[in-house]
Amino acid sequence: MSSLVPIVQAAGPELPVPGPVIGLLAFVILLILLAITLAIGKGRPHS
Repeated sequence: MSSLVPIVQAAGPELPVPGPVIGLLAFVILLILLAITLAIGKGRPHS
């Protein structure tokens, strides 16, 4: 396991953007999907 550490460190970060940016983007996508779900649900009354 310890032999993998230098290989991973030499590869460097794989992501083109920082982690918090990815988290924020995922949160925005989640809010968009929530808005779509709520918009669809308002047109269908419960029986």
